[in-house]
Amino acid sequence: MAETQITLSTGEKIATQASERQILQHITNNQGMINKAFIVIGDVHIATAHIVKVESLEQPDTMGELYQDQQAVETESAYPSDQAGETGGQEQFELLEQELREAMQTRDIFLLDTLLHDELVSINHEGSQITKEMHLEAHRTLAVRFTEVSCKDLQIKPTKDGAVTISQIHLKGEAGDEKIDGDYIHTRVWQLIGDQYQVIAGHCSRL
Repeated sequence: MAETQITLSTGEKIATQASERQILQHITNNQGMINKAFIVIGDVHIATAHIVKVESLEQPDTMGELYQDQQAVETESAYPSDQAGETGGQEQFELLEQELREAMQTRDIFLLDTLLHDELVSINHEGSQITKEMHLEAHRTLAVRFTEVSCKDLQIKPTKDGAVTISQIHLKGEAGDEKIDGDYIHTRVWQLIGDQYQVIAGHCSRL
């Protein structure tokens, strides 16, 4: 994913993997007016009133054909094909799972918003159904704070238009006043939506 840079009135620059369009959609309404008081990127709380510029970080011209070739390969591998080997597909979902774990640990709301489908159906370890917005809100309000999200084992089962992943994750952090420190099994269904893979269903159970 291409990085986007947010420039604040203080001169500070903050980078995120979310797209420029995503950030603007997140903090503005249909009329283009800012409708959020602050946003959270990792451990940084940003008052939207201090944002002076949101811009995509372009690749240097010196990258030339190398960047174009890499971009072509990444675009091609985003779509399932008979020519794509199983190993290549698995590597792609390994990367997606890694990005999702990092987004959970750093509370990257924009990246989570990108990876989770709007109609996500997820069941947590207590048997409760959790929507995408509930996931985002928990990270946005610091109701859930992870200091460690590490993968001990990952299995990938390719499907026609995506994959089912089963991972053993060690979580450490806090949920409200409750301490989190244990191993969990996460099952996720990734599906190609448009030109991007997203999680459409998930289940979590504690070991």
